[in-house]
Amino acid sequence: MPTIQSAKQIAENALSTIGAFPASRSAPDPGEMKKTLRWLEMLLNYQTAIRPVDSFFQVVDIPIEAGIGDYDLADYVSEAGSCHVFSVFIVDASGTVDPIDLEYQSTAARENLAKTGRPERGTVKMATDNVNGTLSVYPTPTQVEQDAGLTLRLRIQTFHAAIDETGAGDENINLRPSWYLWATKRLAYEIGSGPVRRLAQSELQMLDSDAIKLENALLARDGQQISPGPPVTEPVSCSVDDDYPAGTTQRGYRRT
Repeated sequence: MPTIQSAKQIAENALSTIGAFPASRSAPDPGEMKKTLRWLEMLLNYQTAIRPVDSFFQVVDIPIEAGIGDYDLADYVSEAGSCHVFSVFIVDASGTVDPIDLEYQSTAARENLAKTGRPERGTVKMATDNVNGTLSVYPTPTQVEQDAGLTLRLRIQTFHAAIDETGAGDENINLRPSWYLWATKRLAYEIGSGPVRRLAQSELQMLDSDAIKLENALLARDGQQISPGPPVTEPVSCSVDDDYPAGTTQRGYRRT
């Protein structure tokens, strides 16, 4: 079983990579550790914003309430907050799950807000002043839907919860062990660009190049939803609706 590395360990590895935590020292400088953990949290939250990350997925159930069309996600998600809402379902008392349409930033003026009944679609509006948003459902449910025990089930991706900048918390960064090397290289590049050290341009380019190569190779397996075959080490650009030869199960992005 691989060693599960904490935020503190990843930060120490990154500091060592840029020469800020030599083997001759028993612990890194507290101020530099604080900055590095702050940058690690920003790096993880950047990743959750640009792609699905399995370890940040969460399923949230929201009981439908009569006369309530807007649901504040802050009341239901973990302290990490909601980064994306991928899908919304209605679950009835028997456990039957039915998807409803979902869109972001809808122009609600087009909706018949007076319409009531079983919700048919939801709109997510993310807030700019905090880490959560609001789910609005249409039509607005009534006592009938509440008494029927209907529940809204959301599949969301969270941010990373706040990392203790002192390192005392020793939090799990919620990445698969295969991503630790990438996290170390990318974090070393970020803190070596000025926050902790100002590395030579050639050193920064090497760190950046290493991080990109590692990320591409990892995404070929983890991020591109490829078949159970061996990983592709040079990801190709393609689309799920492109035509493939018989027996091919590759999936990716649209060809460019």
